[in-house]
Amino acid sequence: MADCGSSSVAERPSSQARGVPNLPWWKTTVIYQIYPRSFKDSNGDGIGDLPGIISKLDYFLYLGVETLWLSPFCTSPQADFGYDVADYKDVDPIFGTMADLRELVKQCKQRGLRLLVDFVCNHTSTQHDWFQKSVNKEGKYKDYYVWTDGKTLPDGSKAVPNNWLSIFGGNAWTWREERQQFYYHAFLPEQADLNYRNPDVVEEMTLVMRYWLDLGVDGFRMDAIANLYESEDVFQDNPRSGKDVPPTEWEYYTAVHTDYLLPECQELLMHWQELLDQAKQIDGKERFMVQEFYTDCETRAAMARYGAHAFNMDMVEGLQVPLSATQMMGLIAREYTDMPDSYWPTFVVGNHDRNRAASKYGARYVNAFNMLLMTLKGTPTIYYGDELGMEDTPVAYEDLQDPWGKKAGPERYTAFSRDPCRTPMQWTPEAQAGFTTLDKPWLPIGQGYTQRNVQNQMKDSKSSLNLFKEYVALRTRNAFKYGDIHLNCVLNENVLAFLRVFGSERYLVTINFGQEKATDDHSCAPVGQATGTVVANTGAVSEQLDKGQVVDLCRLTLEPGNGVVIKL
Repeated sequence: MADCGSSSVAERPSSQARGVPNLPWWKTTVIYQIYPRSFKDSNGDGIGDLPGIISKLDYFLYLGVETLWLSPFCTSPQADFGYDVADYKDVDPIFGTMADLRELVKQCKQRGLRLLVDFVCNHTSTQHDWFQKSVNKEGKYKDYYVWTDGKTLPDGSKAVPNNWLSIFGGNAWTWREERQQFYYHAFLPEQADLNYRNPDVVEEMTLVMRYWLDLGVDGFRMDAIANLYESEDVFQDNPRSGKDVPPTEWEYYTAVHTDYLLPECQELLMHWQELLDQAKQIDGKERFMVQEFYTDCETRAAMARYGAHAFNMDMVEGLQVPLSATQMMGLIAREYTDMPDSYWPTFVVGNHDRNRAASKYGARYVNAFNMLLMTLKGTPTIYYGDELGMEDTPVAYEDLQDPWGKKAGPERYTAFSRDPCRTPMQWTPEAQAGFTTLDKPWLPIGQGYTQRNVQNQMKDSKSSLNLFKEYVALRTRNAFKYGDIHLNCVLNENVLAFLRVFGSERYLVTINFGQEKATDDHSCAPVGQATGTVVANTGAVSEQLDKGQVVDLCRLTLEPGNGVVIKL
């Protein structure tokens, strides 16, 4: 262990005192993802809706969260729960009406909240009017989707043009007798891929975005952008991946022709960003667009060079269990190393497509992840209920709702079903967790909801909810809102640490993501001092790490899952 006196103030990272920068709102906000079906039911049908969301808007003021992202709520046959849109310009009756949507926008603005909506841009429902007209080759709609004659076999019959598989499993081509052609679908057969090589499609979808901007939304979460373009030659097969999965599952092949950010996508995203810029020129208000894309750091950097921002999903699916601080820091450090000036990290830990962090990584790390998410430099996105430490809820195959799980079959559905992470928000310890008055909501209520709910946790100063609220509040301090990040602090298998610095304002964040108790010397450079004052912790810490305590940085002990934020 290093000598406490060996470091000096002169070794501290320099951050010149400067004026507060004028950052766009999306760089200083916290984004909260709402899955509408599961947030709050207002009419007793067991499904969440827009009026239910409106009734809970003050909850976000309590948390200090400023931006809401709504998963799909547009008109849909619900084959994939709204990700199969039948009308981009209307609200599905399950969720309410356009009047409800306008009221939501109004109520958000009155509270100073911003609203992002999910833009399902890769595909539409096969019940969409565009698709119905395309099937019949009507006018400009003839080539709105990806159609092909397929291969002609020796007997004169037709076969699919290639081996492309749907992400949900099975062949990605479906025959339409009326048109005598196959259409491509990256997901369900009910979700036909749009043909973005057709300029009319680009213009049509741009008009949809303008429609929502005119209604007052502040931006978009762009769904499945890696799938917007397929290789123009559809008679090319995807190569084998070598993975040990059934030949009907998507990962059996490497989707080089279908699930990749082809160069054409760059021009399209730039075109859509220009739309947001034009809106700003009209009223002076910044809009934000963030891409759903499970990709590497290099690709995110390349996207940033042309103005696109993609979620960093590394902590959603890039971490191995058991956790370690070194692998965690390895993922974090890439976000701040050799990146273009236009790059801005957008961190995510959980979402509606992956297991909840509490179940995937362990309940003892819930507060540690929330602390990390709120103190890193970048824009954090929190998935509803993760502020409570909600866990996955087992769903029996016969009760399954998710089409991905259903297609996998009863033997493998648990590896694919997204139902466990989509269960209703837990508001109270009462029946159905205060989510609905119906005896059986669309998905079962999570186990342990009588303890893990908003009402109970609001009363407990050390609950996950109130700790999350404290971490959000930290982001109003200049060091976390505008400051630099310095990663060259303590790092080992158990503990990671970093500094957030703005002028003379400095904070040390240190968290044990390992498996063993660790005692470390944090006093050396770049910290350069022997003591500091705790301003936040992960709750289940020793009395020596309570808020307000002056701690010895030469010997700071953290149990697994423990973390502290220390003012220097």
